[in-house]
Amino acid sequence: MEEQELPLIRITDNDISEANQLSLSCPICGSAVEDHVDGAALVPIICDQCGTLYHRACWEQSGAKCAVLGCGSTKFHVHGLDTRPVLKVKYTDLPAHSANGRPSTNARNRRLKEEQRRQVRNMTLFERFWRWLLDQIKINP
Repeated sequence: MEEQELPLIRITDNDISEANQLSLSCPICGSAVEDHVDGAALVPIICDQCGTLYHRACWEQSGAKCAVLGCGSTKFHVHGLDTRPVLKVKYTDLPAHSANGRPSTNARNRRLKEEQRRQVRNMTLFERFWRWLLDQIKINP
């Protein structure tokens, strides 16, 4: 029988990253990384860049950076905590500013402010004083 040569296997960075994410043992100490631990030193953490699981103490022992060859990230998050943004706001969700830099007011706000000015203009000085005093002590007439 004639032996056939098998095609070469190529290992990509994605393959290494997936293998690191599937591994349940710490690359520093080789022990299992478990979800439920008693001590703060054994809390499972995940490298933000490559997704490798570590014990918190092992991460700090390795110089507070990822020990995976070629990664070297210094950022991590605790395993099980949601790291997605809670709220996403687009610039289109925000009200448009006017050309002079002040926030634009809509027609309803302008009418309310004008009505308030008109009411103040029609009050006597004595009425204005009592209105101000009642507003200061939070009592409504």
